[in-house]
Amino acid sequence: MKILTASLILATIPGGTALSTEYKADRALRMEIESTLKMETTTMDIVRDGEPMDAHGGGMSSETTHKEVHVDKVVEAKDGKPTKVHRTFEKVSGKMSRSMGDNSNDSEIDCPLDGVTLEIKRDADGKVQAAAVEGKAPDAKLLENHVPDNFLDGLLPEGDAKADMSWDLDPEAIKRALRLDVTPALYPRPERPEGGGEGGGGRRRGGGRMGGGDTAFMQMAEWKGKAKLVALDKDVDGVACAVIELKLEASGDLPEPEMGGRRGDRAFEPAMPGFSAAKNTYDANLEGKFLFAVKARRPVSLELEGTAKLETTRETTRDDHTMKFHVVVEGNATYKVAVSEESAKAEK
Repeated sequence: MKILTASLILATIPGGTALSTEYKADRALRMEIESTLKMETTTMDIVRDGEPMDAHGGGMSSETTHKEVHVDKVVEAKDGKPTKVHRTFEKVSGKMSRSMGDNSNDSEIDCPLDGVTLEIKRDADGKVQAAAVEGKAPDAKLLENHVPDNFLDGLLPEGDAKADMSWDLDPEAIKRALRLDVTPALYPRPERPEGGGEGGGGRRRGGGRMGGGDTAFMQMAEWKGKAKLVALDKDVDGVACAVIELKLEASGDLPEPEMGGRRGDRAFEPAMPGFSAAKNTYDANLEGKFLFAVKARRPVSLELEGTAKLETTRETTRDDHTMKFHVVVEGNATYKVAVSEESAKAEK
């Protein structure tokens, strides 16, 4: 019966069906997002005047976890697009764990939008404004980049969708789908503790433009991706879903970290202030599936996993001695989104 129902849905639309999120007043979707990034030093070579040296202190390992639950309730919609949405951040939390040699620490990321409801409006000219209507009002900088549309919409194909069709993904749509556009607002970079130093755990307040700790390079990365629609009628708990396979990748050069910055702020930055001729590169790859309910016209889930690599080469000459450093940091990344209907019972 489930297969027959899904077939009837598709048969009513000759040549294919459009996949798009339905926006109507009072519809609410709960978005549960969780991501992890685990990195560790796999190479640390130090050469002084052509002779290899021991890397005292050993390499670094880190793990960054982000968890976000928000509910989008459509207040107003026009021509199939949301013009006013209330986005309630029910839970936003982040954690960073680091170890280097015998030293380790855990830091809770202070998330200023935790418990806040934003009203996000788009006017007739397309300009978007966001303001807090419940909870503590955040700084104006943290209100940037929030849009009323669902952040997964950019992964959907335009026009009629047909099985086995493929398309290129817009780089900005990828960043939005991965929540990288609002990571600085949700997970500001922890400030260094008073008195300096990296030791000690405990909660630290957020600050700085880039957020998310060791995920900062993913925000700066130039993303590209491919999508392929492999099915339009997969049964998921009685719901006919489109299945979209995703392959996302990013690679390139990173800017030289600013002098005077905090040690260990970025996974790609070994603690070597004052060294010149640095080259920082990154590679990231994510693959997975995006499920979209065809009749209910909403996202169902997104699951991605993959790898990340950061490589740094530095060289300097001082007191007639030449020092060369080569550091590689590698790891694994996961990203999961689960979507459920919060308003009246959704159609299947």
